[in-house]
Amino acid sequence: MMPEMMDLRAYKQRHEELLREAEFDRLKKTLRANRRKSASSGWTSTVAWELARAVGVLRKLFRPTKNRD
Repeated sequence: MMPEMMDLRAYKQRHEELLREAEFDRLKKTLRANRRKSASSGWTSTVAWELARAVGVLRKLFRPTKNRD
């Protein structure tokens, strides 16, 4: 083959590799963002709800009754 064709082939191959790498990086970034958002917001809202529920139960248990003598 002629050297010009080899250069063109190498250029096309490198271009395809760069496109694949860019797409892979975009996918990694999206997955990281989704993981961070779902893990933090879902987890924290669940924990906050459970804590509020537990505090409500404890307040109810230790609430003074009105008919004490």
